[in-house]
Amino acid sequence: MIADQAFLVALTWLVLRVSGSGAELGLVLAVASIPGTILTPVGGVLSDRYSPALIMIWASAGRILLLALLTALILADATLLWHVYVIAASLSALDALYYPASMSIVPSLVDRDRLGAANALTQGAEQASSIFGPALAGGLLALLGLGASFGATAVLFLIATALFGAVARAAKPAGSPAGDVPEEDDEQSRALTSFIEGIRYVWRDGVIRSLLLILLCTNLAMMGPLYVGGAVLAESRLGGAGAFGTLVGAAGVGSLIGVAGAGSVRRFRRRGLIELGLTGLLGIIVGAIAFVPNLVAAIALATAIGATASFLGVITISWLQERTEPGLLGRVMSFAMFSAVALDPISFALAGVLVELDLTAMFLAAGALLLLTAVLGALSRTMREVD
Repeated sequence: MIADQAFLVALTWLVLRVSGSGAELGLVLAVASIPGTILTPVGGVLSDRYSPALIMIWASAGRILLLALLTALILADATLLWHVYVIAASLSALDALYYPASMSIVPSLVDRDRLGAANALTQGAEQASSIFGPALAGGLLALLGLGASFGATAVLFLIATALFGAVARAAKPAGSPAGDVPEEDDEQSRALTSFIEGIRYVWRDGVIRSLLLILLCTNLAMMGPLYVGGAVLAESRLGGAGAFGTLVGAAGVGSLIGVAGAGSVRRFRRRGLIELGLTGLLGIIVGAIAFVPNLVAAIALATAIGATASFLGVITISWLQERTEPGLLGRVMSFAMFSAVALDPISFALAGVLVELDLTAMFLAAGALLLLTAVLGALSRTMREVD
């Protein structure tokens, strides 16, 4: 996660350096997110069939190779915009395999009544990384330039791969289909059947279905505006790359506060109302960014967004894990990841267009969409009354 966060900050400034356009930045992030969006359900099917630890190893190994290639291109001063598109899209495809595996492995390690605390620990580690990753990227960008920043990211992925290898050696062997190795057509048929079975399961469960729809709408409202809009806001009003790294770091601090709060509660009452209330609160905070007067106020809002979103994330993922049958967990987690990234391309592209027209209006529209999501969710009796 440190590597992921450092890569995102460095990628933002690489695109701005190559293209000089906020609209181009939005387009790069949109196009790059498409492979991950499409392949995330595939990652869920694989996580139900094979060892999640091994999937994480191979995904991280692929990241190393891609980051090493990008580092070489930058150091050779040979980077073109299409290089960035291809490498970022390839990393997105690997994320689609990695994240369902990383989420589905947690329930196999703890009892169900400790899932909240376990998810708070894992997400807390991730959010701590969101502080150190941008700080690392900002320091390397300022002192050594883009090439060194991406090179350090490749090294971090190498360390992660070694750690996953240690986990895989200690873990029990992954379950595999019984009998002989199936023919390719049979294997594809079984994978498709598993995928359809997962979709039917999600659709039949009103709570899971509602949670995934909320994730989908929240994704549309927040991803593009916060990353594209945040970068342009930092560049135009707050002081540049250092300010952007500071805002990402502040969101990370807030996220640690949020996961600590969520992880300290063994069980929530009226989780449906909590989901809707926090979604509406996010809308208010995101809309307030439109009127931010200085970096101090922006840091406060970024911290509040991090705390609210991470608190919401812990209870949402824990709720999904508790409610899902073990044999379908990988697929449901992949659908959760899909809902959280499916509209990334649209969100990034829209944000890229809107920042060129009116930065303030873009943040207000994002906040309004979050508020509308909360209101529409409240119309569901299931979400209002479920405990």
